[in-house]
Amino acid sequence: MARTKHFASRARDRNPTNATASSSAAAAAGPSATPTRRGGSQGGEAQQSAATPPATTTAGRKKGGTKRTKQAMPKSSNKKKTFRYKPGTVALREIRHFQKTTKLLIPAASFIREVRSVTQIFAPPDVTRWTAEALMAIQEAAEDFLVGLFSDAMLCAIHARRVTLMRKDFELARRLGGKGRPL
Repeated sequence: MARTKHFASRARDRNPTNATASSSAAAAAGPSATPTRRGGSQGGEAQQSAATPPATTTAGRKKGGTKRTKQAMPKSSNKKKTFRYKPGTVALREIRHFQKTTKLLIPAASFIREVRSVTQIFAPPDVTRWTAEALMAIQEAAEDFLVGLFSDAMLCAIHARRVTLMRKDFELARRLGGKGRPL
């Protein structure tokens, strides 16, 4: 389908200064070279004449519209159009999927690396080793904190009549919930 609803009327209105000159030239040339709507009242002008080339301006562009008919469209190489879901469908499916699962979402190796770097900064130098159970407990607590913070921040965004999470939503959620240092 064409990009505009009323193509024939828009093609005539684009260049009002040359409208009289082009209409007199089109009347002298015979049937119109510009495409018309299907089922229009102009019976003889519905078919394009192959013998008359379209009129061009000084820049080499066609005066008429740029709409191509089905015969003039280049043939594709039988490539099937890839299927795409509507925006938001995959996001909702992922939300349902992650709400059902119980596995940890943060990769373990990167989380352990961050725990060790924080340990070097804040802990005394003799604390350098962690057991696997302690690291798993810290990761589960961190993910639970983040999920709660995201849900509170989403409620703040919805209260502000928005669907996009912003930094101010997280700050408000932390202040209201008393979680962490308020910024």
